Amino acid sequence: MGYWIFFQTTLSLLDTFRSGFLQMALIKFYSGAARPRAREVLGSIWFLAISITLFWFVVTIPAFFLLPYIEDVSIQIVVKWFAVVFFLTLPYSITLWRLQADQKFKQLLTLSMINQLTFLTTIILLMVFDQMSINNLLYANALTCTITSSICLLTGWSGFRYVVKKTRTCMQEIYHFGKFSVGTSISSNLLRSSDIFMINFLLGPALIPVYNVAQRLMEVIEIPLRSFLVTGMPALSTAFNQKRNHDVVAIMEKYSGMLTLALVPVTIVGVALADFAVGLLGGGKYLGTDAANIFRILLVISIIYPIDRFSGVTLDIINQPKRNFYKVILMLIINVIGNYIGILWLGDLYGVVLSSVLAFAIGFLYSYTSLQEFLTFNIKGILNTGVKDLKLLYLKIF
Repeated sequence: MGYWIFFQTTLSLLDTFRSGFLQMALIKFYSGAARPRAREVLGSIWFLAISITLFWFVVTIPAFFLLPYIEDVSIQIVVKWFAVVFFLTLPYSITLWRLQADQKFKQLLTLSMINQLTFLTTIILLMVFDQMSINNLLYANALTCTITSSICLLTGWSGFRYVVKKTRTCMQEIYHFGKFSVGTSISSNLLRSSDIFMINFLLGPALIPVYNVAQRLMEVIEIPLRSFLVTGMPALSTAFNQKRNHDVVAIMEKYSGMLTLALVPVTIVGVALADFAVGLLGGGKYLGTDAANIFRILLVISIIYPIDRFSGVTLDIINQPKRNFYKVILMLIINVIGNYIGILWLGDLYGVVLSSVLAFAIGFLYSYTSLQEFLTFNIKGILNTGVKDLKLLYLKIF
């Protein structure tokens, strides 16, 4: 399990060189654009994505010759499989970005379900026939990526045919925006990955699954948060591209305010039922470990996740990706130093999680104050807007 988590963490980190550079740029320049401009942006995104993918494929070739000298199994797995999976996920990734920008959430849900159910089916089959191993798990993952990406190309959802519409001017525009957004994405992924890496090398891979259980349980927060971001980013981009700054603030306050208030009861219930949740997700072997308490700490700090995430996204949308980049770099430095000191001082996972809380709190203050330099808003206004919109939603449903 530790090997699989390490591979996924490393893959996610290296993938940010592609997704971080292109995803936000596609949403920003594609959303609300006229059809010729949208095709030009999509074609340019495809060309740049192919170039980045080929670059990483070439870079990994020399690493194959070093395999006999690499003793760490987790590193061997990354060398063998990264380039393959990176290539196979290309159409799937771009399709997800395009569907998000087009706000075609039905197709987005369908594609995500196909991907998850295909992988789940292969996992069940491996378990039924007693063939579960790290190598077979990696083959199952590659098969899932192949099936999903093939569907993206065959349905036309990926927009691959528009690669011929690319222009040098558009690619330069994407580059100048993406050079900061990729830095933000890489740093954000490093921020998440640094915990796993430092646990692996300072405390040992056996503790990675314990920490990972707590992080996986945080999906109860991350899933609605990602859903709000998916729907909010195209709306924010369209409003800004049409020079409606008042609507940019209104959209940001609406989504972050509603979600902040909605997470309060979720957090209370999660703190109370943390032990049950750990046992349900990880099994009995994780009961009595630090997983439940780590989950409780992360849940409490997650109350300010929505305002922090939407502040960061809005900085990107209003052409201030540099501020967002500086914020994440600051958080990364604090987290790495804090992890090292915390692990040496406490000698367990609490040193890692407390460092993460400190880094996040400082990052939140930075993004919040930075955005206030360009837009007029405050926490009170966000919460008031959230209360009003939740009431309207309640009346609409009931």
